[in-house]
Amino acid sequence: MSHSHHHHAPGQDYVEANKAYFNATDYAIKYDDDPLFVEFASTVGAAMREVYPFDPSSTAALDFACGTGLSTRSYTPYVKSVLGVDISEKMLDQYKKQAETKGFADKMSCVCIELKGAAGELDNAKFDVITCSMAYHHFESIKDITSMLVKFLKPNGMLLIVDIEAPSSHTRATQEMEKLDHVAHHHGFAVDEIKKTFEGAGLVSFDMKHLTHVKFPGGFEVDTFLAKGVKPADNNEDCRHI
Repeated sequence: MSHSHHHHAPGQDYVEANKAYFNATDYAIKYDDDPLFVEFASTVGAAMREVYPFDPSSTAALDFACGTGLSTRSYTPYVKSVLGVDISEKMLDQYKKQAETKGFADKMSCVCIELKGAAGELDNAKFDVITCSMAYHHFESIKDITSMLVKFLKPNGMLLIVDIEAPSSHTRATQEMEKLDHVAHHHGFAVDEIKKTFEGAGLVSFDMKHLTHVKFPGGFEVDTFLAKGVKPADNNEDCRHI
């Protein structure tokens, strides 16, 4: 299998490369049915529920870069509502189909949009918890993405990120990831980088812990983490309830 190596201009190219990759015909369905992905999503959901007090009577969640909703569904029974956001229409077709099939259509909605954090996006909705699982390594600037997501959090709201830990050495997974055009961060993330990013976006109560070792199809073996940060109640950026 040959891989082309593109030299990326900053910004939009990673978005387009991601969109093209995740719109690939069978990717969405394959991903959703693979037992390895299903098991990983279940682990993610359980870990998130340990960190955030989900409440089925009140919690409004946003799952950013939700894909097919595999991770989303791992905590859907514990929220009042969850909005999935993704740039791939094909992934969201599967998200809607699975929400229907699994009996979550009343709680799970989704929208195909590239969020920028601009006024009026998502009808100015604010969320109790925002999750993002295994997507941060696709984003060119995690600083920009994190600052943008914080705008959608309610005061005291929590951001939960699951992604790949920086390996202690140059592993095979890293070498494989370097071939992928839609991946911006081939080496995963160290604690210091995530901590600095979260605190730079105004989040407090930072914590990051090892989640699990995952063997993905195709020979990827990575260690994953769960990071959390809380938006302070006295954040003056926008505490108005709209």
